[in-house]
Amino acid sequence: MSLYFDYNSTTPLEPEVTQAIQMAAQNHWENPSSQYGECARKQIDWSRSMLGRMIQANPDGTESSSLNKYFSDLIFTSGGTEANHSVFHTFVNLKLNAIPHIITANTEHPSVLIPLKQLHADGHIELTVVPVSHKTGIVHFEDIVAVLRPNQTVLVSVMLANNETGAISPIEEIAQGIRRWERDLPSNSLPLGRIFIHSDMAQVVGKLPINVRSLGVDYATIVGHKFYGPRIGCLFVRGLHTYGPGQWEQSMRQSIKANGDSHNHNELSDVNDQLDGAGAAPFVPLFRGGGQERGFRAGTENTPMIVGLGKAAELVVRNLDQYMEHFLAMRTLLERSLHQAFPRDSPIRVCIFGVDRCSTISICSGDSGLVNRFPHFSGRLPNTVNVTFIGPSWLNSGTILARCPQLEASRGAACHSSESNMQGSSVLRACGYSSEEARGAIRLSLGRQTTCEQIALAVTNLKRAISELLQENS
Repeated sequence: MSLYFDYNSTTPLEPEVTQAIQMAAQNHWENPSSQYGECARKQIDWSRSMLGRMIQANPDGTESSSLNKYFSDLIFTSGGTEANHSVFHTFVNLKLNAIPHIITANTEHPSVLIPLKQLHADGHIELTVVPVSHKTGIVHFEDIVAVLRPNQTVLVSVMLANNETGAISPIEEIAQGIRRWERDLPSNSLPLGRIFIHSDMAQVVGKLPINVRSLGVDYATIVGHKFYGPRIGCLFVRGLHTYGPGQWEQSMRQSIKANGDSHNHNELSDVNDQLDGAGAAPFVPLFRGGGQERGFRAGTENTPMIVGLGKAAELVVRNLDQYMEHFLAMRTLLERSLHQAFPRDSPIRVCIFGVDRCSTISICSGDSGLVNRFPHFSGRLPNTVNVTFIGPSWLNSGTILARCPQLEASRGAACHSSESNMQGSSVLRACGYSSEEARGAIRLSLGRQTTCEQIALAVTNLKRAISELLQENS
């Protein structure tokens, strides 16, 4: 019996998603761009509308039409990496007078940090990597505002929740802090009239409510296989619907000029209204060719996978509260079980991120009622437990997991699980962990089907493995 505890890495397809993919593959295989591809196009429009509802892309909350213009702010991509690269590609290719300055945090996913560092090394951007707080494991808005440059900063990219620790970033506070900072600047002090905000939200979808409007972001990365969908993704671009099909470049230039002309915001509460319409976020296509996705992403649409993504989003829209309740109950049980199995006076003790270390702040993801509805919410993803086993210097997560053949978990992000065993997770070290502490860390991420029995077995496996290692090394 395998014990899968790596849902932050990837999730299985929900049966309804599999059925939707099969249905689309059998019945809507026509090219959506063809004259006779209307049915396939309607399926794609439906999926776009479900994703728009899931992240509340429509400012007035209207759900009546799958063709709602605000849902056109979403572009389908091959996955999260393409979505992130598309944002960075945009700012490198705007032909600004000065080299663009981009700000990010030191715990970002490799699909953000690595391309940004490469663009910096190649001389295409100036880059500031802000360290997260050792007390909370997140970057705070004061730290971002402190490194903004009036004549150069164009983009801030901060993930909504960390894939290893589950810590939730205060994106709304960061956005508001940036707008206050902009308001105090002289006119025409910013290259694009204002600073744009990107957030990789891959880990939050399907675990917490998301409202991209109240968060104040201009770009949001969504990844299907993190919420029981297929391995494709999409990118939210604020105001993309205002760019005319086939005339996006001219429209974008006009939007950039409008951003500069309307730089001073009178009231922070009006920011969302002012940032739509003429103040739309810029976007330069990463792929050019055919006119798919209104010219913003060339390549024939993968209708079955897009329909599957829409079905996964529909399930989140319908069942999110239920998912959250389950995650929180299972996380509480897992953390309690770990503390009971490894009490403070035992040779090995456990340190759980957000509980025993890095006390996270109660921050919601654009839903002000979240803490009231779920009082055990702690500013971490409800499904994520990052536990460090602290003991002899020879003990590390690799040797522990090697003794737990049933337990499928990771020592960090699966995308970069080959990190040096000598150093441990770079994310945890950025949060203030020593190399020895980071080497002993295991990420246990829970899913919709995780049971109490599986948690009991997982903890039993870990306890037995560590007992065997202690005996062998005594």
